[in-house]
Amino acid sequence: MRERDHFAVARTALAGYAAAGRFGWGHPLVATSLANELGLSPTPVREALAHLAGEGIIEHRPGRGYFAPSPTASDIVGLYELHHQFLRWCSGDGLPPAASSTDPPVDPHRRVETIFDQLAQRGENNAVFDAYHRVSAQLRPIRRIEALLGDTGLEIALEIERLSSRGSIGELARALDQYHAERIALSSSLEKVMRQSA
Repeated sequence: MRERDHFAVARTALAGYAAAGRFGWGHPLVATSLANELGLSPTPVREALAHLAGEGIIEHRPGRGYFAPSPTASDIVGLYELHHQFLRWCSGDGLPPAASSTDPPVDPHRRVETIFDQLAQRGENNAVFDAYHRVSAQLRPIRRIEALLGDTGLEIALEIERLSSRGSIGELARALDQYHAERIALSSSLEKVMRQSA
């Protein structure tokens, strides 16, 4: 196996750990420990950590190393405001609804993400979609914490999917507003739960 493949293994595994909320809020990520766990040398793990920090999935603190995300309530609000704006740009352009080619995921977190990914793909601006995708990746562990608070947002996301398939732009915009307002209202509680996980 080539070194580049080791990087891909490390990047995939660490991104999955972060998305699943495996790392505690602000927990230090030690390359040698992670490398031992993954059965890899530290070099590709360090490269993967640097790559994930560049994507905003983990944090890099110069002189201190890499850390699991430690978003504040204000950070969560900002991420959801960006998520909202990207989806408004993609859904407000009057493009025909996107057809789903696969069975929807059973996991409610992935289901919500899939609904929004399909909506975001309707836009024709690759730069907007790439920026949306980065924000969506940063929201993955936050969505896991939302479930602990008993609110995955799945019900309103399914309504958004229905409105999108009907091409109801005005109603879709209102449903997107509602979804994001509800997520933003949870931001302080989410930060508290995430801090407790540390």
